[in-house]
Amino acid sequence: MSVPSKTMCIGIVCSLAMSILGATLARASIGTDGQERTIASTRARHLLVTLTNESGKFTADANRFCVLFQSRSASTAIDIHEVSVDFRLLVGRIQERPLTAYLSPNGSERFCGDINLGRQYYRPANYYVLVHYSEATGRKKTTRMSVVVR
Repeated sequence: MSVPSKTMCIGIVCSLAMSILGATLARASIGTDGQERTIASTRARHLLVTLTNESGKFTADANRFCVLFQSRSASTAIDIHEVSVDFRLLVGRIQERPLTAYLSPNGSERFCGDINLGRQYYRPANYYVLVHYSEATGRKKTTRMSVVVR
């Protein structure tokens, strides 16, 4: 049997380390590459309303986000229209004037849009997020979530 040379062993160790590093980086990029993370969710009678974006949180200034509507029962179809979202900054018990984002449909159960929360004077900043939507029957509904901006 021949004993492998020192340079061959170093090459094998280096290639093994590079493949492990590549696999680790690939796993780390899965969450940020095209997949969305949940920011907040709530149940509204027969719906599950979820607020998502790529980072899983809101930041100061511009944010891109989506609202997902899912039926709690698999057999019921969802028909949602006219979705808008109000962001109300909470200062103690006082709710500031809302910032409104009108969302456009991006699929049957998904609505996406942008909001600029501006400069944050409070750390952390607490927001009520009010999701307004219309059902197929024409009834207007609202559901509320709470979000923290750090």
